[in-house]
Amino acid sequence: MKILFFLFTCIFSSTSIAIDNPWDIKLPFKEATIHFDVKGSMSGTKVLYIKDYGRMSAEYSDTSMTMFGMKQQHKEVEITTPDWVYSIDLVHNKGSKHTNPMKFFIEEFNKLSRSEQKKVAANAEKFGINSVQGMDGKVTKNATEILGFNCDRTDVMGTVVYSISGTGLPLKVESNIMGMQHSETATNFEKDAGPSSKYAPPKNIALKHDRYTDQMMQQQAKNMMQNLLNDKAPSPENGPGHMGSQPPANQPQNNPNQMSPEQQQQLQQMMKMLGG
Repeated sequence: MKILFFLFTCIFSSTSIAIDNPWDIKLPFKEATIHFDVKGSMSGTKVLYIKDYGRMSAEYSDTSMTMFGMKQQHKEVEITTPDWVYSIDLVHNKGSKHTNPMKFFIEEFNKLSRSEQKKVAANAEKFGINSVQGMDGKVTKNATEILGFNCDRTDVMGTVVYSISGTGLPLKVESNIMGMQHSETATNFEKDAGPSSKYAPPKNIALKHDRYTDQMMQQQAKNMMQNLLNDKAPSPENGPGHMGSQPPANQPQNNPNQMSPEQQQQLQQMMKMLGG
């Protein structure tokens, strides 16, 4: 999960979810192993392990790209638990962890009264589709079937995403952003959670706690609840990454009209998650 655009995912995925827990998203199956083919600027494979209806997941990607005639290998793992998200680079043996953003959103939602919860859930559904349309996007419900699942189609900003209906889980992604072509297609689905070891970060890799991301997403959760209570949709002023202040001195500050390679990758990841 790329944190910069997590806020959009929260809104899109909250549609069609029970009012009681709109951010406690459950998949329509308890466990699974999904294999993907990755093609385009980066090529290779990805395997997604899932258990407890999506509350636990582990994504293992093995891809490569060629730049200036040199092949660069990427082996990455992202493990999500109810409490933590671990991002690990297996090539350079380094990684980081931050609090699962869903935890902040669930906590903030549970602080609301019953009537406030109903209003927030209704506005989340209302503004979710509006936000896609505001980016010249389009959502088509039940557009196709992939591996036996009905999938919604989201077209936005050069990307087409097919996600299992009512969830934020994409089974097919096709994008062409800033000349970077990318596609991920689910090729096999098994009702098997995989080995339990897949859900634990490697013990030989030290994980740095990303406290800035924790702080940012906790504030985002507070901002979103307040905006939805006030009938406000997300906007560039209160959207992802905005905390009402400048980032700490040790955080990069980019020209708003330019995107770093990392931000371009984050943008692509956000597009993958827009299917909910």
